[in-house]
Amino acid sequence: MAMPPPRSSSRRAGFPRWLVLPFLLTIIALLADASVHARSPKLQAALSNSAWVSQVLPYIVSSTAQGREIAQLSSAALPAGAGAASKQLDTVANAAASTYRSVVATDPSGQVAAVAGLLQACLDARRQGAAEMASAVRALLRGETANAAVAQMTSAVADFEVGDNAYRLFAADMPKLGASLPSSRWVSSGSYRPSALLSFADRLLAARPKAPTQPLALDAVSTTPAVLSLQGKVEILAPASSFSVTAVVADTGLTPLRGVRVTAVVAPARGSSPQHVSATVDLAPGQATAVTVHGLQPPLSTPATLTVSASAPGTTGQSVSKQLEVELPGPNFKGAPATTTTAPPAATTTLPATTTTSTLTATASTT
Repeated sequence: MAMPPPRSSSRRAGFPRWLVLPFLLTIIALLADASVHARSPKLQAALSNSAWVSQVLPYIVSSTAQGREIAQLSSAALPAGAGAASKQLDTVANAAASTYRSVVATDPSGQVAAVAGLLQACLDARRQGAAEMASAVRALLRGETANAAVAQMTSAVADFEVGDNAYRLFAADMPKLGASLPSSRWVSSGSYRPSALLSFADRLLAARPKAPTQPLALDAVSTTPAVLSLQGKVEILAPASSFSVTAVVADTGLTPLRGVRVTAVVAPARGSSPQHVSATVDLAPGQATAVTVHGLQPPLSTPATLTVSASAPGTTGQSVSKQLEVELPGPNFKGAPATTTTAPPAATTTLPATTTTSTLTATASTT
């Protein structure tokens, strides 16, 4: 059998064909990488600019919504009341401040670094204007005149306009990055005129909670010793040589009441003349205070009229009172317990309903 001819040695020594394709791919990759690196500074800058714009766009939209909310609040009715409108303005002002801080915290670079300051200036002016508008409303509701409040609102609107101008410059100077910026303005044509601001102040005043016509209230009256029984309209107290009265007085208005006099009068008293015991107290708006006076001495076993009143000083004429019939059982009282107790002899202090303790001056007299 014939043997096959030996393979050529020159073929074995040749370059392997299977290495050609990987070699070409490596060369292409190296060339592409070199091309990318040659352009990387410009590419990285473009990507950074676009990333910053994407980061601040939501804040721009939020700022626009905040301005719209203030404009709507200042031009519409106030069905929820002036207090709710004031709280809403405070909320918007806080949101505007948060938007400004968020944009300041971003890191603009490259082309946008030069115009980022304009956006920050825009949001800073809007933040200040929103805070001033909220402050004007709070001052008005605390008793500031409408003219003074409108003057402060006008200053706030001037800040709004500064912000709008800064945003227009920002949008005009912004590099072309393939995305258009949204419109953002807080002051539209014809809005926030002096007459409109005065109308807003008038609506706020009209929507304020109405103070009670009688801000001084006498909520409760009790005695020590306590009532044991009731005979008709006469409250029979536990046996004692005298009794004290505790009256709960309150300021239900919007202004403090100072020097309110609480007086207890029992008639007849021992000696037949009416006996007066009184104390004074200062009340803050919304405060209720328990005032105690001591040493009232009606005739024993004799019904007496107890009149408790509270009156404010000055020319306001505010006064409230309650009247009841009481009797201290004595030796001639039929069915009276055999033992007696002695009430505290002095009349000098009060126990406020709040956590602050006040010292009152009490006086007792018989006329």
